[in-house]
Amino acid sequence: MKKLLLLIGAVTMLFSCNNEGSDVSETRALKIHEGQFAFCGASAAVPTGKKIIVQGVEYDEGCAICPVLTGPSLASDVMYGTSGTYGKFSTLENFQTPDGTNNTVWSYFWYYDTSAYIPQFNPETKTWEMMHPVNRKFTIDMSDPSTSESNMFAMPGVIFDTTETGIILAKVYGPLNESAIPLRKSIPVKNGQTAITAAKEGSPYPVGQPIPNKN
Repeated sequence: MKKLLLLIGAVTMLFSCNNEGSDVSETRALKIHEGQFAFCGASAAVPTGKKIIVQGVEYDEGCAICPVLTGPSLASDVMYGTSGTYGKFSTLENFQTPDGTNNTVWSYFWYYDTSAYIPQFNPETKTWEMMHPVNRKFTIDMSDPSTSESNMFAMPGVIFDTTETGIILAKVYGPLNESAIPLRKSIPVKNGQTAITAAKEGSPYPVGQPIPNKN
């Protein structure tokens, strides 16, 4: 419960910093989801060569391999778009999973501190393992994949594998160099912004979010 309160408080501060003068109903776009979800906060992405339209704005599409967890997650119920790979998606129409079945999952978010263990891909062993998440900051520079960014929040995922150790994996499709905030409209990231991710340093298109400007 303490982590939940901290999470909601942090998200509230993000909105207060990033949406000055906006209607307070903006925060109602966030809901708590219960059940399976893809956690992409420590994942990287690779371009699919296709496009994805998010809330009417077109981006290059990326695919991230993300572990599927079960429990509470922070979700959006105002996301919609068309993926060049997955097709049309809408959390308004199917809040639990993208197609209403257990074959797909939404990529939602939950806060895990450094004392937690979550499934992550270990580049040293080339396997999926239970590891501590380590958040890091980086400066966005879209001239290089490792300093570019991808947004996988409230994006559709297709479950495709389970490792020998029982880690369920999903392919999640989302935009490259797009910001997750604000929720009700899509905006691209900018060079020079500071973003945060738990993906390993050097990973291409780390899944992350620019830190909102407080000014």
